[in-house]
Amino acid sequence: MKTRILLILLFSFMNGFPQVDNALKRMQLYEGSVYVTYGHRITEVFSELDYKMGVGLFPKTNIAFLNYQQLVLLMQDTAKREQWSQEKYMEARNRLKQHAPGGRIILYVERFDMYQTNNKFFFIIIRGNDENKIFEYQLPYKAAELVTTDVFSNWAIIDVDVPLPECFFIYVNHKMTEHLSDTKFLVEQNAAPLQKPAE
Repeated sequence: MKTRILLILLFSFMNGFPQVDNALKRMQLYEGSVYVTYGHRITEVFSELDYKMGVGLFPKTNIAFLNYQQLVLLMQDTAKREQWSQEKYMEARNRLKQHAPGGRIILYVERFDMYQTNNKFFFIIIRGNDENKIFEYQLPYKAAELVTTDVFSNWAIIDVDVPLPECFFIYVNHKMTEHLSDTKFLVEQNAAPLQKPAE
């Protein structure tokens, strides 16, 4: 299967108002879809989300991933650009080391019910290749945003506070579905590094 390269613009590291890039929003994934973000290969293993006949669309559950080293480089770039003091830099570095040693997940969803698109209904589970649970996170309340008259969206930034293996599974689940798991992704770190074009 052809692998798509998804280029996502990095948002400013600690500006307080991160936004999800349009490339992540526009993706329509299907079972078996493979794409690359930040050099990490992501495969949608399965999705239990159903096609909405009245809207003519599938719900969206899209993710991107940055590892700890990438977050540090992003922080260093932001610190240099904004001329942080040494104290501010060390505070940010320590915060990353404490709260995101496993990296960061960027989640974007679209659903057809405003109430059920609230982040409070979503939770993330990360499992290793042996399917043992490594990490679980319940998203806090965040109201949905209107995309069209029939589609609502939401997004979240999830810092993973435990180290992760090179390959792992991310399950994105919704409390109000009857499925044990709604969408499953395989993340392979550094499996498809982006290369500069030959000069």
